[in-house]
Amino acid sequence: MPAIAIRPATSEDAAILADLGARTFRETFEPYISGPDLEAFLATAYGEAIQRAELADPSRPARILEADGMPVGFLQLRLGHREPGVPGERPVELQRIYVLRAVQGGGRGAALMAEAVEMARAWGADVLWLGVWENNLKALAFYARTGFREVGDHVFQIGDQVDRDLLLALDLGRDLS
Repeated sequence: MPAIAIRPATSEDAAILADLGARTFRETFEPYISGPDLEAFLATAYGEAIQRAELADPSRPARILEADGMPVGFLQLRLGHREPGVPGERPVELQRIYVLRAVQGGGRGAALMAEAVEMARAWGADVLWLGVWENNLKALAFYARTGFREVGDHVFQIGDQVDRDLLLALDLGRDLS
């Protein structure tokens, strides 16, 4: 099994995050979103300039997952953002946790999740929360294994397509081991 490492992302990693974000999002959602709408979304959500700006924002830290020195996934947190229904006094959003399909399994996602929990706890967060498409069964199963529970939902729109995302929360008083 390849050696994995998780490291902080810096502004020099903007191209890596842009590539990983677009590739993993496309791998998961391309069958469900029209081509032009998908491409427009990817350009506005994962463009290199956008990633550089997000990485420069101290409230949006990211970590890169590497397998044998190659970037294969990443996570990004967002401090100070909350949706209705998210519990806690100091919640932190797990905005992105993505691993390329070819390397999923073997504990890579779990390692990224453990890193996200550690980062959130270090900031004094009491809840880690995220939004996930209600039909992304693989992700939902992963989050359930990690201890997340449903606390609400919201609309996620790409082009003319309107979907429902479930809001899931993890009580950070809980030990993941």
